[in-house]
Amino acid sequence: MQQRRIPLSPATRWLVLTFAGSTTAGAIASTFVNLFVFVVSGRLADLALFNGAYFFSLSFVFYLTGYLFRRSSPLVPYRWGLVMTAAFYGVLLLLLHHASHYILWLGLLEGVSQGFFWFGANLMTFDTVAPEQRIRFYGINSAVGSVAGIAGPLAGGAVVGLMHGLTGYLLVFALALAVYAMTFAISFSVPAGPPLGREPLTLSFSLHRIMPLWKEAMETLAVRGTREAMSGLAGVFLVYIATKSAWVVGVYSSVSAVMRMLGALSVSHVVTPERRPWSMWWGVIGMTAGALFLFLMHVSWIFVFVYAVIASFSMPWFTVPNEAIPLDVMDRDPEVKNRRVAFMLSREMSLNAGRLFSMAVLMLLYAFDNSPTMLIVMVAASSLAQGFVARMGSHIWRRLREARV
Repeated sequence: MQQRRIPLSPATRWLVLTFAGSTTAGAIASTFVNLFVFVVSGRLADLALFNGAYFFSLSFVFYLTGYLFRRSSPLVPYRWGLVMTAAFYGVLLLLLHHASHYILWLGLLEGVSQGFFWFGANLMTFDTVAPEQRIRFYGINSAVGSVAGIAGPLAGGAVVGLMHGLTGYLLVFALALAVYAMTFAISFSVPAGPPLGREPLTLSFSLHRIMPLWKEAMETLAVRGTREAMSGLAGVFLVYIATKSAWVVGVYSSVSAVMRMLGALSVSHVVTPERRPWSMWWGVIGMTAGALFLFLMHVSWIFVFVYAVIASFSMPWFTVPNEAIPLDVMDRDPEVKNRRVAFMLSREMSLNAGRLFSMAVLMLLYAFDNSPTMLIVMVAASSLAQGFVARMGSHIWRRLREARV
């Protein structure tokens, strides 16, 4: 029997729109932030330090946000995140050549700004999107973000590639700042959710004892985080060291976005709650197969693009159903409205634990061998590890179905 797709509510449509704005700004500039750090420093170790500092501060700022905004709607820290992210790009505009002296601090600043942003965004999603709309919401949101991600890197790559020195980066970061300002204005159309509440933040450390199934959800998030940390570095860095062209980096990012869009649209039309387990396995197989082509980049840099096509199309088949795992477990808690902040804090700490772990392993590997092969090994290993997430996701959903009987 064919299931009828439930249309998104007006509030959810506004949420899609404001997320699309922030995604567009990120698509314009975030690819070139990592590239900018590598260009001004000239060392992959500094790029790993920047990302490690980002994930470190991102982890702890969630708790600071939960404390500072406990009487406010999640929309408030979301807006602060937009403002601070715009400020981060403003700092890059001011530093330019001198940024190499502040790699650690720039990573920490971006982590703080994104911490405010994602804390609010995650809770807004839970408060606004009905459970039966989640697969459709994440599918559409991923597709809309991918559309924005096609034009952004192409335009950014052209500007950076055609301008002399760091002038192109200056223009790209200035444009991102302007788009974040527009997104801030759009956010006022999103309905404010309930206040964060006064539940103690330390509750996030004991949720696994209250709900044993949450411990398994945390494990899936930590393993998922190991690949997320690597995927942001892999393509950009490998393409640039092979071609020395910011334009080709932009093309790479756009090709990846096109394939993610096609994958996300396919998921939103094909994958139902019952089909989520096999969808995740399809994604794991595709991401791992794509990573294997990176080992051939010494033959031709074209194989990095082959990786982009296969892995990017496969990724939504894994990530879209995966996003629903912690939310589905949260739905089983009768006190979820009072504990949602603790759940989100636990979620982000688990993700960032995985991200920090894989970044630390990468830095350790580079201490012994600073060749690009170490990054490729980490991409392949973390992609293969997502099979654990697919298996555990199937187990969690089975347990949830049994609990309803």
